Amino acid sequence: MYNKKGYLYGLTQKERGTLACMKNSISSLTGKYQDLIDKHLVFRLFDKVKYELPVLVFLLTIYAFKHNFYIGDIYNIVHVYDYRIGFAPRLFIGSLMSLFTDYKSIAFMNRFFNIFCILSIFLFSFAAGRVIRKADDKLKNTAMIFVLLFLAVPYSRTVLYPNLVSVDRFLVVFTLLALIAISKKGFKWFVPLLIIMSLATYQGYAFTYMPVVAILLIYEVYRNKNSKQSIALLLVCFTAMAVFSAYFFLYKGITSFKNVEALIAYASNKTDIRNSVGEFNIKLVLNSYFFEKPSVFFWKSTIPLEGWRDLKYEFRGVIYLIPLLIVFFLVWKNAIKNSLNKFEKLIYIMCMLAPLARLPMYILSTNFVRGRISVVIVQFFLVFYFLYVGNPVVSASARKIGDYLKKNYLLLAALVVYFIVLVKLN
Repeated sequence: MYNKKGYLYGLTQKERGTLACMKNSISSLTGKYQDLIDKHLVFRLFDKVKYELPVLVFLLTIYAFKHNFYIGDIYNIVHVYDYRIGFAPRLFIGSLMSLFTDYKSIAFMNRFFNIFCILSIFLFSFAAGRVIRKADDKLKNTAMIFVLLFLAVPYSRTVLYPNLVSVDRFLVVFTLLALIAISKKGFKWFVPLLIIMSLATYQGYAFTYMPVVAILLIYEVYRNKNSKQSIALLLVCFTAMAVFSAYFFLYKGITSFKNVEALIAYASNKTDIRNSVGEFNIKLVLNSYFFEKPSVFFWKSTIPLEGWRDLKYEFRGVIYLIPLLIVFFLVWKNAIKNSLNKFEKLIYIMCMLAPLARLPMYILSTNFVRGRISVVIVQFFLVFYFLYVGNPVVSASARKIGDYLKKNYLLLAALVVYFIVLVKLN
């Protein structure tokens, strides 16, 4: 229907007239909508949230069916402790809870995680809306398509609603806040603090979500033409990454307790969790978190228990994600090809290779699904960030894919159905 210059050809006069009428009708509807915005407060308010509202409604609808966070998760025992026992890994969330109470019951934890979940839903809805709103008219559809895919893919959507009380929700929220802070002049220096908070929540952050922050800090140095502030921020953040990653991986931080029994006795009047998960499981978790280094615990417990057998689920999960991984591969491939600057090409190569950052997690944890979730979310966050700041190369690359999926809407619908219906977390 289009020639090489993009002009219509082969249409009859009647078809051309019909097309012109359709364009006039759309222009008329747009004009009437603008009149309603100008005249009525309700329409003005709706216009301010027209992108955020659908995302918020969708996420809250899912939340209505998945809001029981406790479900006998033995790892909740870690949140009973705070920094009063030492500056050890994984104590940040428990210390946060201690600001409100010293007795962390199952009921309290449910309320705490529900409130945090709702706040995270509002935050992501706001961020998704800002990405779409910031895009120009030619990119809005592309931004909407990528947001739609984020909501459809269970590996990205589910981080807001894990069946177990997971620290991953906090890691994703802290990462999103860091990306927002990087792009705002008055908030950039909160990024090092958010990195430290994330590592203190779970040291595996170093190989899951921290790569997206590192890549975009490097990009900001390039985007700001090596400004002193961007270089200083990069150095401070990378120092925080290195120092606290090394500390939490190499140093247990528990010096005032000689064994697990003493740690359990300390928490005897601080929670009712042990009534539902059993003393043996509590000992296993506390020993692995506070008295063993991650790599040591892996070889002493995971290998004998044949935890490596879960690799079959990892392989299956990666196979299911191939359509999405192809989309991201094409985004970075086209960006690398179309960029004229060698350093910029290097940044896009790092974006393409970011999933490899999770490789150390294969020997630090058998929770392989956590790694797949981080790979997907990091890729989405990278694309969203470049769209938000108006990076011309990535925007053009993403738009090419977005326009293709918009034109082949049945393929887009099939992808959405495939991810929602067929792809399950293993």
